[in-house]
Amino acid sequence: MARKVIFEFLEQLSANNSKEWMDANRAWYEEAKNEVVNLFEPILTSLKEIDPRIVQPSARKAISRINNNLMFHPERPTYKNHFGVVFGHGKGLADFYVHLGTDETLMAGGIWHPDSERLKKIRTEIDYEGHKLMKTLHAEPFKSWFHFYTEGALKTAPKGYSQDHEFIELLRLKSIAAIRLITRKDILSDGFHDMVIESYTVILPMIDFLNVALLDD
Repeated sequence: MARKVIFEFLEQLSANNSKEWMDANRAWYEEAKNEVVNLFEPILTSLKEIDPRIVQPSARKAISRINNNLMFHPERPTYKNHFGVVFGHGKGLADFYVHLGTDETLMAGGIWHPDSERLKKIRTEIDYEGHKLMKTLHAEPFKSWFHFYTEGALKTAPKGYSQDHEFIELLRLKSIAAIRLITRKDILSDGFHDMVIESYTVILPMIDFLNVALLDD
């Protein structure tokens, strides 16, 4: 299968992570990236039929840069060991993400480490309308497919909220993101297209909940 080149390239990049190696294997990188585009272009078409608000004009535009940002994280390797594909409603809003990596493969939705202003808006929405979000989180198949990212959550209640708040576990989170772990076999399978569409449909109510909060002036 042609898309195997995605992981073959990433494994070698991970083992030889340098500009010199990348420069010598630029054609291989483009081949792997083109396979990611070929994989996700029909997926994007189907997603836009479900949700016309998605702003990415093409799968190629949805792929994140493979270079790590060394200005802020000089300890990181020059290149990422994965391709990341993002579909969303606009900059700064919650979105949907697919991760094709050497170490892990997953689909996720939500917002990752929002700044204090956006986190405040989300917490306000949870405070007033948290029952709506909880309904999504406890519904099937969301409950079976996804788990919440809780790393870095506050140990105590955020300022302005009580420890016995009905939704305290959600209010403590610094990232509001849910993750569905998948396998390389899933990505290489003929059913991957439908798997992504189904996952997006299931997580979209959570994304909408967050974006209502973020767009509220």
